[in-house]
Amino acid sequence: MALVKKIVFYTLLIVILSWLLEYAVLNGIRKNKIGLYNKFNRIFHQQNNYDLLIIGSSRAEGHFNTKIIDSIVGCNSFNIGISGSNNAFTYGIYKTYLSKSKAPKIVVMNIDFHFSHHSSDTIYEFPRYFPYLDNEILYNELKQRDPRFYLFKYMPLYKLAFMGDKYLNIAARGYTGKPGIYDWDCYKGFQAINPIQFKDISKEDTSTYKGIILKENIDYLDSIISISKKNSTKVYIVVSPTYIKGSKRIVNLEEHMKGFEKVAKEREIPFMDYTKDSICYKGNLFADFYHMKKEGAVRFSSKFANDFKKLLSKE
Repeated sequence: MALVKKIVFYTLLIVILSWLLEYAVLNGIRKNKIGLYNKFNRIFHQQNNYDLLIIGSSRAEGHFNTKIIDSIVGCNSFNIGISGSNNAFTYGIYKTYLSKSKAPKIVVMNIDFHFSHHSSDTIYEFPRYFPYLDNEILYNELKQRDPRFYLFKYMPLYKLAFMGDKYLNIAARGYTGKPGIYDWDCYKGFQAINPIQFKDISKEDTSTYKGIILKENIDYLDSIISISKKNSTKVYIVVSPTYIKGSKRIVNLEEHMKGFEKVAKEREIPFMDYTKDSICYKGNLFADFYHMKKEGAVRFSSKFANDFKKLLSKE
């Protein structure tokens, strides 16, 4: 009997300590006032009122400098692009944002033409969403793609096993108010890309493939358009620059891009394609084939903002 009592006691002690540790780590992460987790706080926990939203993956997050766009277009923008996202998860993030915040007047969606043939069955760096599982819409979107999120939400030890030192450091920064090295490059959701090491991208693999657009990706794009129309939000589709050797991997590039243009035209969505822009030939502006460095994003954002301002003036 004494052994059973000890087992029960220590089991309860472990459970209580795991709950306390979970609270301490997640609360610390949510306390970050600058950088990625301040961005997540805004998207998943706070009420916002922005005129213009940028949505999409890392290419949306790292290519559209909101400070430059605001200054040229004369709007109040925010970038909810998230690295590793796809059309399915972009829709989920957008829907989650709208559950807390006022719908914007304009949504600019960056399309990732180079992996439109991939399905939406993975979640990139999934532990970073653990502090926000109290948002039911986000939780359901995550659980739909990864059933483990049910366990992540209700079992602290299981959740903590996936977090490690990285998230303990983020929590510590939240409590101390000390920003991380990349936090200063985040402004209103825009996250500048600063490669740690120099890479000669001209020497990267240039294997080719045929570009196709999965119906699944079109369906989620339609969902984004549908929810926007319900909120009287105007949608614009943009394909931001890639390094020329990256886009040339697609053997049917012309046909492939016309496919995207056709999708936009059929839905009466303005389409802005920068895959042939002069920036695409400047390797020094890219961190890799598909992501521009901070300097590239500055140049592209200025060009995009001026083009966008002219487009708005004609409508």
